[in-house]
Amino acid sequence: MAKHMSSIWIMGMLIFAMSFNYGESAFSCDEAVIKLVPCQPFLAGAANGVTVQCCDGARALDQLGKSNPEEVKAICQCLKNAAAAATGVNADRAKQLPGLCNINLPVPIDPNVNCDRL
Repeated sequence: MAKHMSSIWIMGMLIFAMSFNYGESAFSCDEAVIKLVPCQPFLAGAANGVTVQCCDGARALDQLGKSNPEEVKAICQCLKNAAAAATGVNADRAKQLPGLCNINLPVPIDPNVNCDRL
């Protein structure tokens, strides 16, 4: 049952991410969401801690934001929209992710963030 719910969550997130067009940007929302798929068990409360794969994906997003500062708003909006559409994601756990992975994301993981202020 948990595997089935995980598959539904992943498919929903990918469909949602692909529905957004960020113009001429090199940023791909679906790729960002895919990078965080390994974090889903932690974000949904099914796991007590993050995995190496989860932190690797979070680090990849961190590097994207640092190497392309103009992409930060697009990353922010993508993650904000994906988090709002995801069922079962615990916002408090999402906020813990950067600290648990020892990274300093340029984008707050918060469904209430104002991406225009970044």
